[in-house]
Amino acid sequence: MLWGYDGWFWAAVLLGGASFLVCVVQALRGRRPDDWTQGSVLLLEAFLLAYAVGSVVMHVLGPAPTGSALEYWGYLLTALLIPAGTFVWSLVERSAWSNYVLAAAGPVVAIMVYRMNFIWYYQ
Repeated sequence: MLWGYDGWFWAAVLLGGASFLVCVVQALRGRRPDDWTQGSVLLLEAFLLAYAVGSVVMHVLGPAPTGSALEYWGYLLTALLIPAGTFVWSLVERSAWSNYVLAAAGPVVAIMVYRMNFIWYYQ
């Protein structure tokens, strides 16, 4: 762990930050949701699915969360729903404003993975 956080957290920060930047830049340019913005959010969702599989494996084979397992899985389920929800939003509302909604997914996922990291290791 680097500075008290695992690689999953740092991956979430990098992917979430990149997704945020791509979506905000496209929104500021007045573009409608496209492959770049929607793809960045789908990449975030794919990361969270891998994170969920890793969490199940860790829960079965490794140490359990030091905090509340129910709280951890609630955070994970919510984190999985956020990029999926913003993606569906961007399919329904095809204006440039949807890119701002897509942009919100990146920081929210990074913050939620931070909290899940805290629950797993430090609570």
